[in-house]
Amino acid sequence: MAMESDEVRTVGIWGMGGIGKTTIARAIFDRYASRYEGCCFLQNVREESQKSGKHSLYEKLISELLEGEHLVKGSAHERSMYVKRKLSRKKVLIVLDDVDALDKLDYLTREAICLGAGSRVIVTTKDEQVLIAARVHAIYKVQELSFKSSLELFCLKAFHKSYPEHGYEELSKMAVNYTKGNPLALKVLGSFLHSRSIKEWKSALKKLRVHPNVEIYNVLKLSYDGLDDSDKNIFLDIAFFFRGEYKDNVIRFLDSCDFFGDIGISTLERKALITIFSDRIEMHDLIQQMGWEVVRQESNKDPGKLTRINKPEDFCNLLKNSEEKSLVEGIMIDLSQIGDLHLNADTLTNMPRLRFLKFYDPSDQRQSKVYIPTTLDPFPAKLSYLEWNSCPLNYLPLRFCAEKLVELRMPYSQTSKLWDGAQNLVNLTRLELGGCKKLVELPDFSKATKLISIDLCNCEKLCQLHPSILSIQTLEGLFLDGCKKLKSVKSNIYLKSLKVLGVQKCSSLEEFSVSSEKLTTSYFSLLRIKSLPHEFYCSTYLVCLVLWDCRELIELPHHIKTLSSLLTLDVSGCCSLRSIPELPPSIQVLLANGCTSLERIFSLKAAFSLNRRQISFENCVKLEEESLNDITEDAHLTILKNVLFSLTGHYPMINYYHYPRMDGRICYPGYKVPEWFGCQTTEASITIELDQPYYQLLGFIFCCVVSQNVPPPSFNKWGTLNIRCEYRHFGDDVKHTFLIIRQIFVPGRRRNSEDHVFIWTYQFPDEDMFREIEMCDDDDSTSNQKMSFRFSVDRPDEYGRVEERKKQVFIKGCGVLPMYASTVVDVIQKLELEFNLQLNPHHHNSITRQSMDALKSKMIRMIKGKSHRLLKK
Repeated sequence: MAMESDEVRTVGIWGMGGIGKTTIARAIFDRYASRYEGCCFLQNVREESQKSGKHSLYEKLISELLEGEHLVKGSAHERSMYVKRKLSRKKVLIVLDDVDALDKLDYLTREAICLGAGSRVIVTTKDEQVLIAARVHAIYKVQELSFKSSLELFCLKAFHKSYPEHGYEELSKMAVNYTKGNPLALKVLGSFLHSRSIKEWKSALKKLRVHPNVEIYNVLKLSYDGLDDSDKNIFLDIAFFFRGEYKDNVIRFLDSCDFFGDIGISTLERKALITIFSDRIEMHDLIQQMGWEVVRQESNKDPGKLTRINKPEDFCNLLKNSEEKSLVEGIMIDLSQIGDLHLNADTLTNMPRLRFLKFYDPSDQRQSKVYIPTTLDPFPAKLSYLEWNSCPLNYLPLRFCAEKLVELRMPYSQTSKLWDGAQNLVNLTRLELGGCKKLVELPDFSKATKLISIDLCNCEKLCQLHPSILSIQTLEGLFLDGCKKLKSVKSNIYLKSLKVLGVQKCSSLEEFSVSSEKLTTSYFSLLRIKSLPHEFYCSTYLVCLVLWDCRELIELPHHIKTLSSLLTLDVSGCCSLRSIPELPPSIQVLLANGCTSLERIFSLKAAFSLNRRQISFENCVKLEEESLNDITEDAHLTILKNVLFSLTGHYPMINYYHYPRMDGRICYPGYKVPEWFGCQTTEASITIELDQPYYQLLGFIFCCVVSQNVPPPSFNKWGTLNIRCEYRHFGDDVKHTFLIIRQIFVPGRRRNSEDHVFIWTYQFPDEDMFREIEMCDDDDSTSNQKMSFRFSVDRPDEYGRVEERKKQVFIKGCGVLPMYASTVVDVIQKLELEFNLQLNPHHHNSITRQSMDALKSKMIRMIKGKSHRLLKK
């Protein structure tokens, strides 16, 4: 890994399946992730790329590294340039797990040349040639476990301790010898033999010796052999169709098939056939391949006797060469892997046992490769899962029985309507019709009493929702983004379960009335409504409310202050909004960028508690002087409270060099640095003197005044602004750029009409910077601890380049305020006096008195001369 090197390095880990490549990569990731500014562990690259495509994985990788900030508007080229600019300034740690082809590695690491200094990329693969062709810096082959380590691992599974039970010593050695040091085989065999008698052990090991082939397949199948029929079906369904899927979704499907999902999943997990990670069901390659082999052996290589199909060639053979299709229970076909596929009207009808049907295309071509007659015969009555990307059907077959249907997914289909009348949808939980541009109406869903999620995004011809949809009491997510002709989303029925509501880019929407006490997240944009109904603000669970570009929205109701869980309010682009009423004390983020009519903000000081993090009023040019004064006066306490919030238990402290980066930011129209910055100037650079020992220094608070003359970039209607800060030790000729902040301007190509004040916090994630400060310190002396900072604004072109000769200084003033341990103690004491620390121990985002007292104690120890390392304790 060469962790001390600033070089961007790629390291490969390779070996056979089950040998521990992912385990090693995960251990490295968990150990060193805290040293990096961005991290991503991209698991199962091979499988996920087959299911969702390389681009989907790339988007996930960039989203995690940039924490969602890459989702900017613009062309693909503009987005790519933006990603490169961001990553070039971040030290990141990336793990790409199970990469099976060079083209996938190249696609996912195409930004690696732009990563910040010291970044690391770890690649695990079964194919060493992938690493050689990629010319990675180092390759590590994972070796088999030694006999001693193998025996210990085996015993932990077989006896729940590191050594064998009396009488099992020789049998344990025999079992370990059989596995040949493969960790997965050791775990599976040990779990299989757990709590069994010596007689059973001898029988099992004797069974293994019968087979001349000692491959891991035989070991893994022993666990399968111990399952009852129901659990075998569950295992095979997971091996063929559900690896990587959410456990709850799989259980609902299994229950609809009368397979008793909860106990079945538990049994498989205990037998080491599956694992549950982040609520998803995972299965090792070797175990999955064993499941596939079981089905192939049971069919005696006759396509007509296959119970499950997930290979295109098997499905094509079934259609061409077999008259008997009655045994087929599940089909999952990647349409990107085949040519045109022709189905007869009765193809699916001749599969009466069919429970699972999935035609998907991860390439996002959105063109149907499946050719069918004008109509199809009815689908099998046992069908529980139906997913058909780009389905050519205008409507589902007549007499379609959907009683067992759990999930219906038909994105980008030609469907204009699903069916007539009301189906008995007693098991349906998810409906996905996103991108069905011909869909004009929806049927009656009044009998869908278990429906959880409805996705109708970009159904551009959909004019109205069936009234039954807004009366489903189990509905948790409703997504209507891009329904351009939708005019009304209105219901008088109170929805008990709705948590997430998306109504973005619904440019024709004039009526909106939806209420739910469980609502946690709502997104709106381009609405023609002037206000949201009173009932909408009754949810005590609402965490995030986004009202982007609701240009006719005039006001927010006064009772918004009753939303006790609201953390984020974003009204950016609401150019008709005139005032912001009193907000609940839970608010962490308030964004009102581009609210050009905004005049007044009520009770700003009362609106934020200890956990406030970000306030932005960019281009709010009509703000009254009183509101601006409130913002300026409150900025100091806001920033300091953010420091406290970051230093308490809500953000686990990874200390010495690696504090968590603070997110505190404030932006507002203004022309001078606030008075509470003791060190300030009207220039773009400033030199300060550290008046306390280095080990008390936690970070800095920065401020700069950005001139109104900064023009927005012409290549992006949103525009990006980079504020770069450099520091230089007194007497040191080496410059170090250590902070970059991106600001997003309001939509449009206009420039800001006012100067703006930017204030933000910075806590030490920079190891080199802290070490250099540490070297300047002589015991407790503060001599020669002068630091020089220079701020600049760069306006990159569409390729992210900033030519040196075109650089301009747009900074009209700057300020720097060092943050010491004594500063934190002073803030805590001030809060104790002024507010008596009115902390809510029951609120999930509140700072508890206990955590505050602990923080105060640590700061006092630092003041007394103890090292930063004390914070690790």
